[in-house]
Amino acid sequence: MTVVKKRRALIAAGGTGGHFYPGLALGRELARRGWQVLFMVKEGDLSAPALDAEGLAYAEIPAAALPRSLNPLRHLRFLLKFLAGLRGTWRVLADYAPDAVFGAGSYVSFPAVLLAWLRGIPRIIHESNAVFGLGNRLAGALCPAVALGLPVEADPFPGKTVMTGTPVRGSIPPKISRDEARERLGLRRPVPLIASFGGSQGAAALNSALAAAAGGLKAAGADFQVLHVAGKGNAEKTRQAYEAAGLGGDPGVKVMDYCAEMDLLYAAADIIVSRAGASTVAELAAVKKPAILVPLPASAGGHQRANAAVLARAGAAVSLPQDAGLPEALAAELRRLLDGEKSASATAAAYDRAGVPDPRGAAAALADLMEGKNSRG
Repeated sequence: MTVVKKRRALIAAGGTGGHFYPGLALGRELARRGWQVLFMVKEGDLSAPALDAEGLAYAEIPAAALPRSLNPLRHLRFLLKFLAGLRGTWRVLADYAPDAVFGAGSYVSFPAVLLAWLRGIPRIIHESNAVFGLGNRLAGALCPAVALGLPVEADPFPGKTVMTGTPVRGSIPPKISRDEARERLGLRRPVPLIASFGGSQGAAALNSALAAAAGGLKAAGADFQVLHVAGKGNAEKTRQAYEAAGLGGDPGVKVMDYCAEMDLLYAAADIIVSRAGASTVAELAAVKKPAILVPLPASAGGHQRANAAVLARAGAAVSLPQDAGLPEALAAELRRLLDGEKSASATAAAYDRAGVPDPRGAAAALADLMEGKNSRG
């Protein structure tokens, strides 16, 4: 009897959701196609529990972010971590002998792609943001194919980029009605719902600005409700911000630390207020809801600003800077959306113009690239 050896994929991913989830979705798709999959993450990575929960194999290597200061000690520590990561990655490649390597732009991606290139192993990377991170700029030069999650501001690899989109969790777009989602979230008022979130760690400036904006709108007679996901450990401070805005105890304001069922939030919401991480932008492209984006000012290379601009240029979302005028700007944009100046069909059409591929097909497109099935360009 002939034994067919499974093809092996090494997926270097982790860190933020925009870097981890594309790798996870690809791993699931490759496993479905009969591949053996091994993930590579940095030591102590936040993604490890998710891999454990799904029973997915992974290897950990030392890794650290490139310091953004001139402190020589920090650069020395980075160099030592990087060299240790190279050694660890070399051992993984030698022991596992993958047929292809995928890099999702995390700190472990560049060592994996670099050593795969030296060993002659096929490799691709995925850039989920609208600007290339430093690691992907270096790794992309070593890859015959580079996958894009969003239209990029400047394509450093013309002729070998492929627009695949960024995979999103399987529950998005939601398969539940707005009314049922609101019932499950404990929201029973039949008025427009503003849903806000700033990522797993929250966004303090956005939290306080939205509370102030909501207070001003309520005082002016606007009728709406708010579901505010403040981030772990930030709920109490956010509730205090609503109290200071005159909305303490308002039954139309619900503040949560964390929302595990984001499909319910998207289904229930009429308006989204959020940061502009790559995963959030991909999810918005899937749900096609009116959005106000407040990019994180400190995002590396200004990538959140560029991500938000992709949707803003098409008229699918509004991008607001995080500055002293944010509460007033938020209130003005929320008033415009609450007044129904843009219909659901117009919003959907704007998302279609943004040039973001349907996230539901992104994992399959990435798997096709790994199998050499996609054309480049």
